[in-house]
Amino acid sequence: MSAAARALKNRLTTLAGRALRREPLAPEALLALRPRRIVVVRQHNQMGDMVCATPALRAVRETWPGAHLTLVTAPVNVQVVRHNPLLDRVLTFDRNVWRRPGALLAFLRALRDGRPELAIVLASVSFSVTSAALALATGARWVVGGDSRPFGWDLSAAAFSLQLPSQPTLDRHAVEHSLAPLEAVGITTADRSTLVVPSADERAEADRILAQLGLVDGFWALHPGAGKAQNVWPADRFAEVARRAVGAGRRVLVLHGPADAAALAALAAAVGPAWGRDVVAAPPCPVGTAAALLLRCGRFLCNDTGIMHVAGALPVPTLALFGPTDPLLWKPPAPEVAALTSVRQAPDARGGEFGWMETIGVDEVWAAWDALPARG
Repeated sequence: MSAAARALKNRLTTLAGRALRREPLAPEALLALRPRRIVVVRQHNQMGDMVCATPALRAVRETWPGAHLTLVTAPVNVQVVRHNPLLDRVLTFDRNVWRRPGALLAFLRALRDGRPELAIVLASVSFSVTSAALALATGARWVVGGDSRPFGWDLSAAAFSLQLPSQPTLDRHAVEHSLAPLEAVGITTADRSTLVVPSADERAEADRILAQLGLVDGFWALHPGAGKAQNVWPADRFAEVARRAVGAGRRVLVLHGPADAAALAALAAAVGPAWGRDVVAAPPCPVGTAAALLLRCGRFLCNDTGIMHVAGALPVPTLALFGPTDPLLWKPPAPEVAALTSVRQAPDARGGEFGWMETIGVDEVWAAWDALPARG
């Protein structure tokens, strides 16, 4: 977006916000509220970030334990929050709904169902005008969210009842970053653990998959892909670690997502004769079913990517491989998750964030994975 277009959008959204201005609210008055229905909006489309935000949902739930709590989120995040016991309802917001008037009206009716009194926009490292608009569209008397001005928008000052502190950079662990704006006004929790809960149907589907593949509880699992190419450890090294696990008497299940086709194909080619016999790929399955499969494994190996956060929330003994990202900011807070971090960068023509994963050796990964404590 050009500077002129952004300035125009800022002006228009500010004018709209003033037209929808909510009643001001001081922090102490916010905590004194007893809303019957609350809508929390966090529709950013990063699954790992959503898992890291579950302690923030817990803080809202503990502050207003009697309220009916709805979360509005993006389609990619639904699988990791749909069965979260902290929530009473999950609404999916698909950006394409703007092109379908009938579906948009149905969504808005669901959003306003029961006349929520309080809407909260959870913070991220960016300000989402869409999330703010959804919070205002709830019709709630009070709308609370992060200060948009550090991100170059004036909307929150024009429309919100209460602006929460915002930090555009990730200056602390992602869990703490999500909680910090809420904690600044007294919405907090002592429990920082993340939470993902597979449903009974997802567990049953995992049972069916394991029976079909001939796997019994305690198998080892790995995931060779990542949402960002710079976070991917080379497939031939995953293959060597898998072969060592087979040599140690383990069968290995390979999990993968829609974006992992290239990593999966490279892994299959590199594993060799053990592929399909001792190293087997799970069928394509939703994240909830993958989580149920992880609950049955003995340990897990993955890159820094969304499924790492799912494993940490279950929690599963996991070795997570970090290259250009900092585990102090992103490693799941569960003690069952260990991080192995690249300490140097190899020359790489693809760009400044590449070349880190390539310096992590097979021997150190195998030693760290093999040394994980047995599952309790």
